[in-house]
Amino acid sequence: MELPEALEVLGLASPTTLGEARTAYRRLVRQRHPDLAAPAAPTPLAAERSARTGATARLNEAWRVVQREAVRAGAERIDAAPPAPPTPPPAAPGTPDADAAVAALDGETLAVAAPADLTYAWLYEAAGRVGEVSYYDRHLGLLEIIVRFEGGPSCSVLMTLQGRAMHTEVFCTMESIEAAPTPSLRPVVVALAEELAAVARGD
Repeated sequence: MELPEALEVLGLASPTTLGEARTAYRRLVRQRHPDLAAPAAPTPLAAERSARTGATARLNEAWRVVQREAVRAGAERIDAAPPAPPTPPPAAPGTPDADAAVAALDGETLAVAAPADLTYAWLYEAAGRVGEVSYYDRHLGLLEIIVRFEGGPSCSVLMTLQGRAMHTEVFCTMESIEAAPTPSLRPVVVALAEELAAVARGD
């Protein structure tokens, strides 16, 4: 989904702001979520739920596109015109290959052989593949995703970036957002490392 379509799904005109997009997204999710919204007309329950689930998935995709554009632009203002072709992130200086650019220091920390701003761009893309981005602050180096464990709880994973002399470290913490114990963070860190390497390669 491209940005113009995402704004149309959210019922917004370009230009807009991230705050306006967030408000529209939350309002539409409340209206269309299969567990929250009441059926508009008597229809078979399964068909009604299926239609609302599809609408919610499309809203989620539109919201991710808008968030990604705001991160890329580094601003609250979002403008779909004029369309600009996506540009791949520049290679990190002194990095021989993408797989060598990312290393897991322990079960909670990643080291990325790239400056903090480039690491953040890579991490935003990689984190969106592992979970659902729920909060970000590029200037403070913060990123939060929601991950759902099969047969387990949904959890909030908070990532904090810290620039070092030769690399950037990503510190991860995780907390269950349900009435269930928090699982091990290690699988999430491993998945983030794999996706970061893939994003750095341009996959």
